[in-house]
Amino acid sequence: MTLRPTHSRPAIAWALAALATLGGCQSLPEPGRAARQASATPAQGEPSPATVSLQGQMSVKLEAFQDLPARGMSFGFFFSGHAQEGELDLMTPLGSQVAHLHWQPARVELVDADGPHLYGSIAELSQKALGEALPLDTLIHWMQGHPDPTQPSVAGSTAGGFVQLGWEIDLSQRADQRIIATRTATPLVRGVRIKVYLDR
Repeated sequence: MTLRPTHSRPAIAWALAALATLGGCQSLPEPGRAARQASATPAQGEPSPATVSLQGQMSVKLEAFQDLPARGMSFGFFFSGHAQEGELDLMTPLGSQVAHLHWQPARVELVDADGPHLYGSIAELSQKALGEALPLDTLIHWMQGHPDPTQPSVAGSTAGGFVQLGWEIDLSQRADQRIIATRTATPLVRGVRIKVYLDR
């Protein structure tokens, strides 16, 4: 199968919208659970990043910004890998898979019912799908309860929380497997709130 770049509205936008509305969802013909472990090859002399497996539910709320309306969506997810290379399956709340992502440096592949689509980064995919370049790869660190070690961070306003890349990470409910990431709106930046509910 020949991979094709996406030039129009990407299918991931449809997939996320379908997850939010539970309407028009299609399951992948050959679901690929992210329980498969990503096979990262670190540079010579560098330690291999630890592979993690995470699953749960996620909601994303985008505030109205300039001429963009407010948007909200929610979906289930299965993740395996690490921030540099991993696999992510997006599911409807009823458990049907609608999209599968695999990423590695400089390459992100999305597979949905329409086939494969290629992007240069997770940020590019997020920008085209949602209108915002969300730090989904850094979110992997946040879901584990710590900052991305490659980026500076400072203590946040909640116990154990922190601020990184302009996001306030609230870990006050982490004992209940809940993490909240909030980016406060400014005249130049859209307000966003991401809530993650991890399965125990």
